[in-house]
Amino acid sequence: MKKYLILSQALFSLFILYSCQQPKSVSLVPGYDKTELISLLPVIERTYDSTDLGNFKTPAPVHYTMKYRSPESPLKNRFDIWQSDDGKGLISIRGTILDPAGMSFAAAFYTLMVPASGTVKISDSNTFEYKLAEIQGAGVHLGLLLGLGCMATDILSQIDLLYQDGIRDFYILGHSQGSGLANLATSYLLYLQKDGKLPSDIRFKTYCVANMKSGNLWYAYDYENLTSGGRAFSIQNVVDWVPTVPPTVQNSTDEPPLSPYTDIHAFFIMSHYPPGPKFDAGFEQYSKLIPGTVEFLLNVVREIVSPKIHEALPQFVEPETMKSYDFVRMGITIPLIPDSSYFAKFPVNPEPFNVWENHSIYPYYCLLTSGQSGH
Repeated sequence: MKKYLILSQALFSLFILYSCQQPKSVSLVPGYDKTELISLLPVIERTYDSTDLGNFKTPAPVHYTMKYRSPESPLKNRFDIWQSDDGKGLISIRGTILDPAGMSFAAAFYTLMVPASGTVKISDSNTFEYKLAEIQGAGVHLGLLLGLGCMATDILSQIDLLYQDGIRDFYILGHSQGSGLANLATSYLLYLQKDGKLPSDIRFKTYCVANMKSGNLWYAYDYENLTSGGRAFSIQNVVDWVPTVPPTVQNSTDEPPLSPYTDIHAFFIMSHYPPGPKFDAGFEQYSKLIPGTVEFLLNVVREIVSPKIHEALPQFVEPETMKSYDFVRMGITIPLIPDSSYFAKFPVNPEPFNVWENHSIYPYYCLLTSGQSGH
């Protein structure tokens, strides 16, 4: 009996020791949490180098420890892995930087659209198979897709390492171009999980700050359905220009197959608004202008940006692209609305010319901590 008692005590001691070594994870709570976001902004800012931003302006992260920094991809994308004191993992993706060769901007400016599921040959050793949406017609930003494709294997490896350490809860974070990448990364990881390629007990929550547009309307529908229940948020300073890009040009081919544009005359007649000669002349101009504008924009991208992409990725094979430039915003949007005290600190002043005045992490931090907006 004494032998069994000693054995039981030993097993209990081992159990306690093992439990103490495991992260004490507090499950992610769905829904927007302003306090949570404020605590994460210093982590997002430090995904950059301090020289990228002219020094860090948010306070040092509290209760978060950096564990890993990825190598820089050929398009200058990278991500950091952090861990919270309560056992959550953070995947923080860097945004655009001003590198001398302009490679970081290449990913943001490569605004061709491709189907949201498929494969793309990035290099001889990396043919990226991806599934980012199931809705027919969904399309995504090709430059962002390449950025994700260059990092995806490493991101999965880091998730696996944290998972082995007991981590089940992950934030996906991004700012600027990094937010666009965070959108795609969220879709990619959730579909891997949905298809049984990631453990089902992992929980993700996404905060995208200064979120650029990552795809078309059908991708946005799919993304918002996939992340429903308060799992993905888009935080936008309403005087920041980056959330407005890429620009949107909506063509009749961007409509659902059953829409008035298939026979606009019949639609107006049915609606008791028969079109006359002025409408006919105007619609003829529209029918030429919009497709021509889309073709112009696509040609500009191929002329100016494609050479940079192929310089960085010489073995890349451009997939078949969609004849569309209809990019939209996505996620549950949290608008940050400045008041006079904000503009006293960040004046709208064309001299000196500074397009980043309202875009960096710091003005977002000021808006959230001042209580002006953001709920």
